Amino acid sequence: MRRTALALTAVLLAGSFASAPAVGAAEEPTYSHGSVYVNVTDDSITMGNDAIERTWARSGFGTTDLTNKTSWSSGCSGCSDFTLDFVTESFESRDFDVQSFTVDDIADGLRVNFILAPSGLSTVDALNVRRSIEMYEGISGFRTDTSIIAASSLPLRSYTLERLGRSGAPTIHAFRAGADWREEGWNGAQVAIGDKHAGDWRETKTAPAGADLSAPGEWISVESHFGDRLFMVMERNDFPSSRALYENHQASLVVDHTRDIISAGPFESDVHAENPQGEKAGRVRLLKPLEPFALETAFTGFADSAADEAWQFHKYLVDERLDPYAKDITFNSNGTDGGVISTGAKDDMDYDTVVAVAQRAKDLGIETFILDDGWQANSGDWWPDCPGHVDYRNLYPARFPDCDFTAVREAIAPMKLGLWMNPMHLNPQGSQTFKDHPEWGCEPINAPLTAYNVADPNGGSNEAGLGMWGPDAITGGTLPAAEHSVEWWIRNAIENWEVKYFKYDFLAWADCAGQGDLYEYKEAFTAMLDRLIADYPDVTFSIDETNDYRLFPFESVSRGPSWFQNGSPTASQLLHNIWNLSPYIPSFYIGQHFLGGSQWRNGYSVDTLMAVALTSHMTFFSDLRPYPQWVIDEAAPWTAFYKANREALTQLVYPLLSDPTEDKWTALQSWNPDEGFGALLAFRQNDSDGTKTIALENVPAGMTFDLFEGPGGGLVGTYTSQQLSDGLTITLPQVNTAKVLIIRPHVAGQV
Repeated sequence: MRRTALALTAVLLAGSFASAPAVGAAEEPTYSHGSVYVNVTDDSITMGNDAIERTWARSGFGTTDLTNKTSWSSGCSGCSDFTLDFVTESFESRDFDVQSFTVDDIADGLRVNFILAPSGLSTVDALNVRRSIEMYEGISGFRTDTSIIAASSLPLRSYTLERLGRSGAPTIHAFRAGADWREEGWNGAQVAIGDKHAGDWRETKTAPAGADLSAPGEWISVESHFGDRLFMVMERNDFPSSRALYENHQASLVVDHTRDIISAGPFESDVHAENPQGEKAGRVRLLKPLEPFALETAFTGFADSAADEAWQFHKYLVDERLDPYAKDITFNSNGTDGGVISTGAKDDMDYDTVVAVAQRAKDLGIETFILDDGWQANSGDWWPDCPGHVDYRNLYPARFPDCDFTAVREAIAPMKLGLWMNPMHLNPQGSQTFKDHPEWGCEPINAPLTAYNVADPNGGSNEAGLGMWGPDAITGGTLPAAEHSVEWWIRNAIENWEVKYFKYDFLAWADCAGQGDLYEYKEAFTAMLDRLIADYPDVTFSIDETNDYRLFPFESVSRGPSWFQNGSPTASQLLHNIWNLSPYIPSFYIGQHFLGGSQWRNGYSVDTLMAVALTSHMTFFSDLRPYPQWVIDEAAPWTAFYKANREALTQLVYPLLSDPTEDKWTALQSWNPDEGFGALLAFRQNDSDGTKTIALENVPAGMTFDLFEGPGGGLVGTYTSQQLSDGLTITLPQVNTAKVLIIRPHVAGQV
């Protein structure tokens, strides 16, 4: 009876995935899209392209053969691609058989969808797994998406997203945000349980060849003694539960919920708590009956070198995962604040100020004009501060003459309009939506936050509102989103106010009674982002990552740019941020303040400061009105240069020479190694030597290149691949200066 019941349940579960009918070997054994192919036999399924190939067993599902066609191949019997650790029982992929599969033709390749069912009886109710593998032309890697579905509630402690074997030396990278309080040498939270996760933006751990390694992280790489690499990247934020493992010559990406206790959000600098031992007694994820539970996306890549490893992931991320967004030069009004019409975090940007600042922004070459905290009358009700919708305190006149930003858009044209939002927070006294829907609040945390807000309504961030919505507020519990839900307000701003850019702030993930835990909260928010990105491809969605545990690294990187660091960091710090995160995190994602503070008065020329900004997500964050006209005039040619060479400057960046914090020579190489196209940005800091030879990374052989110097664009010379690889000699007579060179393949007869 139990076997019959399990069989019937397995059929029901497979149907819940709504898969297409199975495609068997007898119907059509081979599928292709360009260089990508899938071959099917009675026992196995093989997927490959010009560079790599992978074969799975259909009975006892798992990878049996793995081949990098340029260098190596390996076989494995009894290896498992994934694991599922429930409280009651653990499974490996070998415990499942391929019940059915389909092959989809996608934009640049093929997708195989495996429906997996347990090979035998288990002590838990039946469960199925859907494992989708994508492969693309011209990319040495696979994207893996996994969903599991069970007939009853099952508590899931941890799981392995991907596991493959390769002998070599392992390296694990963890990427951290939190630039509001992180810095090089930071010792961690004042009060901490478990790993403090000290240091700045990247923590890298290594082990000798063949040695085991386990560490927090989202990226694991294994370098063989031949120099080739197997690597894996998980699309997840930097929760303590995000881990990587190298054990018994196998690399794994692991999500271990038992590591997580609580996320303190902006208070992680003061208090951090996680399971110090990884004991199986922490958090779990509860699967809901007959409801698919999606695991995080993983990318598994193969490379011939460290430089090629970064390039393979970058190609996947930019071409296949990241919907294109405008890499605009932006202005943010946060610094336009003298306390004239604000008592706390809100800035002074009213309509008259918009008019005054807009012309200077146009002169500087700004493309998107972002109104920061203060444009809204009351957080939670996302109306402009306008007649009919005013700040509930009635302390100041309405900021804007109309309630759809018509006058503002006319004043800033042709610049696009952007808005700051704290979408998951509300002002408890000003928000009519909260009064109408108190059930959308995140309890129990909302109660003390709103009490604090009411007690001090004008101070700090309280002026915007610290009350916290729960996941139900994102859509109001319906799709399409209910009126006055968070998603409804965002869509209203896009469709009726022509907003083209959002900067989301104050994101923090919490357990909300009756609405879901912190994981479900985060997943509801990212699901909303994905719907918005799909529906509005011309809108940019940016995440403020100045605090830890928001969506950094790869849940935010894969959706849009960031605001990475507040204040006015020094030029060396701005360079360090890019140098330290490259080549793993795209530098064009990293939002940084250009021309910040008054460094142009303190040893840096405008030319140098603008060169520092060119590979980042350029944002001007100060009040433009006090800036001398000569600063604007000297910066404008650089913004024009950026626009003319945006593609060359916003590619994969290789960090060269020394870490900028060492105050010597440093360099960044923005590069497309397939086309031999990009830029070299060289910086002489306080080094005593005025000349440096800089060797470029991953230069394709047998080519000739023309080099043009910015911002004027004059031809410097023509060089061969060997000359670029051996090194360009750069001379900068003065300290704290820079040289920017655009590199293009030479075309005979053209300059």
